[in-house]
Amino acid sequence: MTLYWQSAQLIELAKTRSRLPHALLVHGREGMGQLELASAFAQALLCEQPRPDGGSCGACPACVWFGQGNHPDFRLIQPESMADDEEAETTESKKKSDQIRIEQVRELQRFLSVGTHRAGRRVILMHPADTMNPATQNAVLKSLEEPPPDTVFLLVTGFSHRLLPTIRSRCQNVVVTAPSREQAAGWLRDQGLENPESLLALAGGAPLTALRLAESEPARRRLIEQLKDRGFDPVAAADSCLAVEPSEAVGWIQRWVYDLMSFRLAGAIRYHVTDEPGIRTVSGRCLPAQAGRLLRRLAQARGLAQHPLNPRLFFEGLLLDYQGLILGTDR
Repeated sequence: MTLYWQSAQLIELAKTRSRLPHALLVHGREGMGQLELASAFAQALLCEQPRPDGGSCGACPACVWFGQGNHPDFRLIQPESMADDEEAETTESKKKSDQIRIEQVRELQRFLSVGTHRAGRRVILMHPADTMNPATQNAVLKSLEEPPPDTVFLLVTGFSHRLLPTIRSRCQNVVVTAPSREQAAGWLRDQGLENPESLLALAGGAPLTALRLAESEPARRRLIEQLKDRGFDPVAAADSCLAVEPSEAVGWIQRWVYDLMSFRLAGAIRYHVTDEPGIRTVSGRCLPAQAGRLLRRLAQARGLAQHPLNPRLFFEGLLLDYQGLILGTDR
């Protein structure tokens, strides 16, 4: 999927193909389309009949293979947990890793040790690059320091600060262009969202994040209706949280509490722009210091939310703290 607001940046990148560095760090705020830009650029680099502006033709054998996911000179390195169903069937039945493993990098070395199949470039796209632990990053570093000829690495991330300084220093930075709010809203309408503005606000202006949030919007709205009820029931609200991945539900609560504190302190709402009456009502008893403590706890909880031992107890504990916040009591 090519994002139309990236077309100008893609053309500028394509113009550098004759003097391209061996590694690019494609980064920006999560949800802005880093992977889409990097994938389109990878196809342009492999295209055998590029357009005058440097973009891919979409019709040559290389473009057809790339679209089918089987170009012999392209490798997408990603965590096993992100693999598609067909690829997942070839992996072992053990739990799939959420990291790019060092074994994948070692396998990549074998790919790099032979020549290209089409006598052109070879492209390695690593996404999300920040899922490499330090040992894996150090294994990649050797290839970045001594790159094989005609090989380009595209490291894609929304969290470039998680990469080692030695990795970042060997890549040329490409900061992904963010769309205007009008462009983002128009694109979301093209994807079938009727009223994208509220989701864009919730996503901090990131259109791909807003599109992902739309999938779980009914469950989020159920939780929000409960959170703004003065007769809030933590046990019932926990049911709404269990409908999605735990980290996503923690994020819903985080953003709601942030808006309660922001409205109480400054009369401003960042995320829930259509819920001002509810925020105005609920925030009356919220103590800013108590809201700050809850936000810190939620930030810690989000880091632990991938695999809570008991999801229901996990959320009931957080929501009991929230109940204390809106009632003006500490527990």
